[in-house]
Amino acid sequence: MSYDVLVRPPRSRSAVPGATSPPHATGGPSEGAYAAREASKSNTSTPRKSHSSRFMAAFTQFYGAEDESPGSPASPPESEAGAELRGKVESKLMSMWHNVKYGWSGKLKANFSKEQPIWLLGRCYHRKFSPPPSMESSVELNPVSMETRFRDGEHLHQVVEGLDPEAVHELGTDVMDEQNGDTSWEEEGIEAFKRDFISRIWMTYRREFPAMPALNGGQFTSDCGWGCMLRSGQMMLAQGLVSHFLGRNWRWDPDTQIFATQEDNLHRKIIKWFGDVSSRNSPFSIHSLVTLGQESGKKPGDWYAPGAVAHLLRQAMCNASQENVDLDGIQVYVAQDCTVYIQDILDECLVTDRKATAPWHRARSPSRGGMTESQENTHWKALILLVPLRLGAEKLNTIYGNSLKALLSLEASIGIIGGRPKHSLYFVGHQEDKLIYLDPHYCQEMVDVNQENFPVNTFHCKSPRKMKITKMDPSCCVGFYCPTRSDFDHFIASVQPYLMPLRSPQSRERAQVGHQQTTEVNYPMFVFCRGRKCDQVMDLSNVYSHNLSMSSSMSGTTGTDDDDDDEDEFVII
Repeated sequence: MSYDVLVRPPRSRSAVPGATSPPHATGGPSEGAYAAREASKSNTSTPRKSHSSRFMAAFTQFYGAEDESPGSPASPPESEAGAELRGKVESKLMSMWHNVKYGWSGKLKANFSKEQPIWLLGRCYHRKFSPPPSMESSVELNPVSMETRFRDGEHLHQVVEGLDPEAVHELGTDVMDEQNGDTSWEEEGIEAFKRDFISRIWMTYRREFPAMPALNGGQFTSDCGWGCMLRSGQMMLAQGLVSHFLGRNWRWDPDTQIFATQEDNLHRKIIKWFGDVSSRNSPFSIHSLVTLGQESGKKPGDWYAPGAVAHLLRQAMCNASQENVDLDGIQVYVAQDCTVYIQDILDECLVTDRKATAPWHRARSPSRGGMTESQENTHWKALILLVPLRLGAEKLNTIYGNSLKALLSLEASIGIIGGRPKHSLYFVGHQEDKLIYLDPHYCQEMVDVNQENFPVNTFHCKSPRKMKITKMDPSCCVGFYCPTRSDFDHFIASVQPYLMPLRSPQSRERAQVGHQQTTEVNYPMFVFCRGRKCDQVMDLSNVYSHNLSMSSSMSGTTGTDDDDDDEDEFVII
């Protein structure tokens, strides 16, 4: 659909009679007087209650300005005002269109079965209390047993799909208060899921935020139509920050907001970091992300891929940690070429605590234990691990469906950004063969986060939605959060079984029948490497230089014979 058709006026007045005047104004006052009268009406009316009159006044002023005769050119201020009005009209139409589309899809409410477990960012909600708080706690950390149990996906199918129907309890596995030791109270699984889902921070399209300059001279006051992937990335990063500052068991209660607690203040602080304004107090705003994107050749209004958003989030966190002490203890790492280099993560997350000492004390010898003072005073920066993936050519390879659901079932999971083709979504859970997601394609008015008690209701979604996993775009980015070094080591051990494609029982039967005919080769979604990325590059360069030296020596040997001048030279690759 072309929005330019809705905005552009007709080129000739004779083609469409009365195009710039209302239908009832056939022989009355001139068009300029009508526009001025409508503008005066809109100025005298109460703001926010006369959107239609203000919209029509701007619409008629814009049309009248463009329909002026060539002999009377508009002044520069008038042309700038016309461009600004045009941008507002386009922004208004775009937001209306996206809200209409969002409303159509919102009428189709997602139904959740009480007979099947619901997984949401490592938590299971079901009528039975047998599942562990997270899937990895049910995995034995013995590599041999892990490989034999998870190679064919049999154990995953038992945990995710088939649960024992006996000993039924309407209970969510995250409702236990471990700190107080109070396990006497229970809560229905579906209600616990709703409370958990509504507590996730929801980032959507916004309109009427401070202008963002475009390269063509215009301005963006809304991100409708192009900022969905950036919003999805904001949601995933916000989930990592919520897990870091508030914990995974934190729940937002919209009914008890009278007295602000410490958790409420942290909640507002996290949302403020994503406010739609270009400010140091909002380092993860869409303005900041677009500015960082311009350094890599992106323009305001361009669409971003999941991997590009991951690198923007890493750079934004790096910049914010230098100016905000609250963010100094968090490190964002982006995997390269589906490979997580463990030593690179250790170099970035293990930070030395430097104490102020006298110069003559800095050159001391190592302690008795063979460990220097700097090595003893190291601490771990909480890790947010982002892994961009490509799980298929044009469509998602279905063999990775169970693996994606398994990743969302890990305690360390902070979700997946991806979606449908050209339609970004933020996936947070699954039930059966459908993914649960948050949709950023709903345009809301910008919230001034600099106010003392700004409203936070628009940053939480009450309607969970589901989508078949087969409709997912193959390009995505998975996220994980590891607050401590031991959590990171445990994550490496627990995630290994789910990286290989996990087949369903039906696919295993088909594979056994046709085993004599074909041998299927499956690749992991991503891998771990013990070294550094630079070491791998150096090893490859050494191999390449060694091959070049061998080829040059061979060419030098053959070049001594005059009879071999016309022979081809062979290069060993």
